[in-house]
Amino acid sequence: MIHPSAIVENGAIIGSNTNIGAFSYLGSNVVLGDNINIFPHVIIDGHTKIQDNANIYPNATIGMAPQDYKYKDEITYIEIGKNCMIREHVTIHLGTKSGNSITRIGDNCFLMVGSHVAHDCSIGNNVILINQAALAGHVIVDDFAIIGGLSGVKQHVRIGKHAYIAGMTAVEMDILPYGVVKGVRRCYLTGVNIKGLRQRGFAKEEIHLIRDIYMEIFDGPSIEIPIRAESLQKKYADNIKINTLLKFILDHPERHLCLPNEESIIK
Repeated sequence: MIHPSAIVENGAIIGSNTNIGAFSYLGSNVVLGDNINIFPHVIIDGHTKIQDNANIYPNATIGMAPQDYKYKDEITYIEIGKNCMIREHVTIHLGTKSGNSITRIGDNCFLMVGSHVAHDCSIGNNVILINQAALAGHVIVDDFAIIGGLSGVKQHVRIGKHAYIAGMTAVEMDILPYGVVKGVRRCYLTGVNIKGLRQRGFAKEEIHLIRDIYMEIFDGPSIEIPIRAESLQKKYADNIKINTLLKFILDHPERHLCLPNEESIIK
């Protein structure tokens, strides 16, 4: 059903059983899947594709130009996966040619009120952005990560699988898979995201091993972290979960990681 007051430009593609609420706007290059519910006063523009079963709440704005001076109205994209919940006042911007030309959000993601996904971000599956969380351009967020309310993530930061960022945290460095970080001025690593891993079905032994690996990784100068990770990778070559952690480090050994401080339980 399309409300009579909604504007749907010629060329927009709307799947079956998809509802468009009052005073909403769909641009000519928008593609919506099946069983999507667009509430009133939603704007979706640009080359934006949203897969099935999304719920998009009032005043969400998707597909507007990126906040980047280099952007000159080039054709760039947004892709949003299945079963996503996008709440009021969320903003998701198009990619840029100087980036990957696409902003991606995976399946089963929950973007709470006022959260922001900037140009060229890549968000995995089952990610949660809590109220007013903001991702700057080119941020990569892996599956099952949770970004706390009022947190800000700097450009190009990588956030690993199952990581948890506490509310009002300023994230400037990469966050390891399974980690918990917090810090209003500059975040630091406080330990392993034990609660989150339990909720995702990790066994007690697996969690203990991850914590042990954390302690080994940070047992020494930070400049030698990739060396220690490489040694551990040989030892745990057959352990998929541990390799997720070590590969995160070794894929980009030149990047700075969010480190523990003296209060952390892993030092």
